[in-house]
Amino acid sequence: MIGGVPCSGKSTLTREIINGLGSAEDVEPFGLFKCQKHNDVLVVGRYPEDETFGGTDKLSYGTINKFRDFIIQEQPKYKHIIVEGDRFFRSVDLEWIVENYDTKVFVLTVDSDEEKRRHVERNDTQSEVWLSGRRSQISNILTNFNLMGKIEVRQNNSFESSQKIKGEIMEIINGEIHGEK
Repeated sequence: MIGGVPCSGKSTLTREIINGLGSAEDVEPFGLFKCQKHNDVLVVGRYPEDETFGGTDKLSYGTINKFRDFIIQEQPKYKHIIVEGDRFFRSVDLEWIVENYDTKVFVLTVDSDEEKRRHVERNDTQSEVWLSGRRSQISNILTNFNLMGKIEVRQNNSFESSQKIKGEIMEIINGEIHGEK
């Protein structure tokens, strides 16, 4: 699970990870859940190279209430499932998934000046009220007692920091953590 405030680099990081997974097959293993299958790794959402807002941002809001059923059905079929973005990054779902599955949750943070620069660079139209709501949502997740110690917070202000986080996630995917391979 990869989450964070808008412009923290979630989608960019996910695209970088996807580039390291090899060829993709578009699949829809569960109603409304358009995904990319990379051998034994399922990526929720699709990430066309020419779209700023891909991934789970393009999924129907109707998927939110079906997230648990989707995970229950698909988890046994894949070594890893990568879920990025706002759609399923809610305390209630995070608490459930870390309680029931071997899950790594990454929250990306970014300095306010860099966040502003990225918003300008991508020329988005997200209002300050909406952005403030997203910041509060992430803050609440980070201070959620049930999630303390179960979330990896990573500062993502630069290409170098993003590459470091990508490396960490790729090690997990490739089974290089805890002597698995």
